[in-house]
Amino acid sequence: MACSKLWVLIGLFMYALQCTPTLGEETEPGEEECRLLGKFDLRGYVNAENAMHVIGGMFPIHFRTILEEDPTSTPPMSPQCEGFNFRGYRWVKAMIHAINDINKRDDILPNITLGYQIYDTCFTMSKTVENSLAFLTGQNETTPVFRCSTGAPLAAIVGAGGSTLSIASSRILGLYYFPQVGYASSSLLLSDKYQFPTYLRTIPSDLVQSKGMADLVHHFGWRWIGTIAADDDYGKYGVKAFKEKVENTYTCIAFSETIPKIYSRDKLKSVVKVVKETNATVIVVYSSDIDFHPLVEELMISNVTGKTWIASEAWVTSALIAKPEYFSLLGGAIGFGIKRGEIPGFKEFLLDLHPSRDPDDDMTIEFWQSAFNCTWPNSNISYNTDNRKNVTGHENIINFSSEELCTGNEKLEELDNTYLDVSELRITYNVYKAVYAVASGLDQLLVQSRGYHSVGNCG
Repeated sequence: MACSKLWVLIGLFMYALQCTPTLGEETEPGEEECRLLGKFDLRGYVNAENAMHVIGGMFPIHFRTILEEDPTSTPPMSPQCEGFNFRGYRWVKAMIHAINDINKRDDILPNITLGYQIYDTCFTMSKTVENSLAFLTGQNETTPVFRCSTGAPLAAIVGAGGSTLSIASSRILGLYYFPQVGYASSSLLLSDKYQFPTYLRTIPSDLVQSKGMADLVHHFGWRWIGTIAADDDYGKYGVKAFKEKVENTYTCIAFSETIPKIYSRDKLKSVVKVVKETNATVIVVYSSDIDFHPLVEELMISNVTGKTWIASEAWVTSALIAKPEYFSLLGGAIGFGIKRGEIPGFKEFLLDLHPSRDPDDDMTIEFWQSAFNCTWPNSNISYNTDNRKNVTGHENIINFSSEELCTGNEKLEELDNTYLDVSELRITYNVYKAVYAVASGLDQLLVQSRGYHSVGNCG
C-alpha cells in the first residue's frame, strides 16, 4: 500500500517537474529568472552525472552547527558543522549501498540508472531547511520557486532524520509535492496527511510506541510515573500520546520535565533535582540520544540511582548511551526498539573506504581523522567526535587536529566504533528500506506509464 501511494506521489511530482521553468528556458515578460539570493555551505555526496533519476538524502553526519560569537556584526553566513557522527555516516553509506544494489538489478528499474544527492543536516533545523531549499532549486542557492539545475530530475527524498527536522523539511517540500520518505521520524504529527500530504516513512508512528509504553506500565502496576521529553516535536508529542494512553484511576503522572535543546546546565540541574526528589521510581524518556546525553552526564554527577527508565526507540539502542560507565544509572532500562534487519554485503561496503582514493572527499578524510585520531597529510580539515563540546560548556576546543599524521596504513577492520557495528541494524535498515521504497515506486510508475504517454509531455 505504501509503495502504491509513493508511486502516485512520484508520478504527480514528475509531471509537475516537467512543467517547471529551469535555467535556460525562455520566460515570459515579467517572470523572474533564477538569481542568486544566498549561497549555502552544504556537505555530503552527489553522484548524478550519468543518472536518469536522482534520490535525495538528508542525514546527521555531524552533531551540530558552530554558533557564531556575534551574529549581528557580520552578514548572515551558512553555518559550519562539527562533531562527527559515525552512526549518521553509516546511514549515508546504507543509502549509497542500496542505490548501488538497485542499479545492478534487472528486476527493478531495468535500464535505468539511479543517482544520489545527499546532504548533511548537522542535526539542526537551519541546515535541514538549507538542504530542503537546495533540493527545490537543484543548486546551493535560495531560489525556491524555480528548479535551476539541468540534468536528471530529483524523484524523491529520504530523510531528514529526527521528527522535528522532518517536520520542518516536509512543510517546505510538501508545498511542491516533493515525495519524502522518513527513516527515523516517528512523531505522530507526521501522520497528518492534511499537513504533510507527501510524507511517508519506514518507521512506525509514536502512537504505537506510546501505547506499548502504557501497556508496560499497566502490566507491572506502576502507580507514579515521571516523564522527560526533549524540547522538540518528537519529545512533546511522544509524551503527550503516552499520557493519554497511561493515565487512569490507578496510574498518575508525578512530574513532566523537558530537556533543553540549547545547553543550559542550570536547566539540566533543575531536571536532576526533580528526578532525585520525586517519589516516582519509573521515568519515561522521549528524546534522541544526542539530546538525552547531557542530562545523563548531570544525573551521573549527582549520583542518581534506584530509578527504572523506560526508553523511547531513539536512544534505547544508542552506543552513545549504552556505555558501561552509565550502568549504575541506566542499568535495567526497558525500551522499545525498532525491528532489526540484515543488509547483504553491507559490512564489506563499509570497509571499502580510504581517503587516498579521492583527495577532494572531505567527508571521508574527516571520518578517517576522527576514527584514528590523526591528521591526514596536507589536510586542513579539523575534526572532533564529542557531541557535547560547545553544548555542555567546554570552550575553544571544538575543532582540533592531531599532531600525529595518518599513514594510510590504519586498519579499518580493527576500528571499534558504531560505524562498523552491523549487529543491530535498525535505523540503518530503515534507510535501506526507504531507498527501495522509492525505487519500487519509480518502477511501478514506469510500468503504469508504458503505452499511455511519453515522458516529458506536459500537454
